Amino acid sequence: MSGTQFLTTEHMFKNIDNKGQGSAELILIIGGLIVIVLFVGSYLSNITQKTQNSLHQSLKTEREYILEKI
Repeated sequence: MSGTQFLTTEHMFKNIDNKGQGSAELILIIGGLIVIVLFVGSYLSNITQKTQNSLHQSLKTEREYILEKI
């Protein structure tokens, strides 16, 4: 009888380990996706800021040119 309980207990721990490993893998995948999204967001933010600064500088230059002509 104790052999049967040992097998049942062993089987129960295998199920717990498999579920824990699956959860750990899912957490790692989600964490990796979050890191990728943050890097892409940072990259896009930098591109947007550079574009905005460039456009602002171009408009300022053109404004000064038009005011000088008047």
